[in-house]
Amino acid sequence: ASVFNAQVFLSGFVHCDPHPANVLLRPHPDKKGKPQIVLVDHGLYKEINNEFRISYARLWKSLMLADIPGIKESCKQMNVTKMYPLLAAMLTARPFDEMMERAKTGKFDVDSESDSNDSGTISSTSADKAMIRGYAQRFLGDIIKMLDTVPRQMLLLLKMNDCLRHVDYALGSPANTLVVAGKYAANATYEHDREQQSGEILKGFKVWLSYLQILARIQLYELLTYRRAK
Repeated sequence: ASVFNAQVFLSGFVHCDPHPANVLLRPHPDKKGKPQIVLVDHGLYKEINNEFRISYARLWKSLMLADIPGIKESCKQMNVTKMYPLLAAMLTARPFDEMMERAKTGKFDVDSESDSNDSGTISSTSADKAMIRGYAQRFLGDIIKMLDTVPRQMLLLLKMNDCLRHVDYALGSPANTLVVAGKYAANATYEHDREQQSGEILKGFKVWLSYLQILARIQLYELLTYRRAK
């Protein structure tokens, strides 16, 4: 997931077909004892433009932080207004009710035994999966309209997100995709905003401080997740 999210948010040149047969692991040729990830089958790439890349990064950053106003504004940049909860649910494969709950607690996940597996990472409960299926059935017409409205670049990324979740679960490591994607998204928005504020020392400092706070939260979350897994 980290490799593909780095492509999306940092380079903008994305391999959009990450199914298990296209992701290989081998010994690193230059770093003894280290693994190297190799991507194969390069027939489905997408180069996303910088404007979309930053808007998409702001959306994922807001999703990670459960920043509801930020989600609304970012979805608006994607031509989605009233249906922003639906787009958020499609991207994260999680009920938007969970996003609302995290907005209250300020946490990256919902504290619930049914929401966490033994490794401390999030896994969808049967109730959550049923809710997502309910969304799909109830809002099928809205989903079709929304997919016709969002930037074309979004469509392959939605497919890529689903493939990544499948690969993670197939490998037995269902990561919290909100944090994985959000970390790279936060880095992308920081680099962009820092460049925009290069001549403003105070504004640049505020941008750096905000990013530092997000990194600290992510590192604390990853540390606690690691300790729960041991």
